[in-house]
Amino acid sequence: MWSSMQAHVAMVVALAFLVSGDWCGPPKVPPGKNITATYGSDWLDAKATWYGKPTGAGPDDNGGGCGYKDVNKPPFNSMGACSNIPIFKDGLGCGSCFEIKCDKPAECSGKPAVVYITDMNYEPIAAYQFDLAGTAFGTMAKKGEEEKLRKASIIDMQF
Repeated sequence: MWSSMQAHVAMVVALAFLVSGDWCGPPKVPPGKNITATYGSDWLDAKATWYGKPTGAGPDDNGGGCGYKDVNKPPFNSMGACSNIPIFKDGLGCGSCFEIKCDKPAECSGKPAVVYITDMNYEPIAAYQFDLAGTAFGTMAKKGEEEKLRKASIIDMQF
């Protein structure tokens, strides 16, 4: 049984996650079947590419295969990603959020960023691949190194 102090600490921790934006769920994005898969606490390896404008939201139509529009605005804020079959899940993965990060090349910061599945990648280059909006790809870089990271084109990353 929890003491009132333990309950208070748990509530403060939960509120800190919500306010800081470091926690992705519960889903903030319609439509309904937003499922963030439970992959566990281990980081999984993936490949990352990027598309669209270097500091853009990704697709030319400012939407994507999930049917969202204006992905450059909240709640997506240009942090969209195309994903391949194991993540996209025939559209059931639309709106799911994932923490991503990279450690290599040297321009990578190693700090996690949150991206949202907004589109399908039909030509994967790895078992897990994120084709990120230019803005989302750049968030994995050290400050001021975003353009250098984008020039790497395809990178190893974790999610």
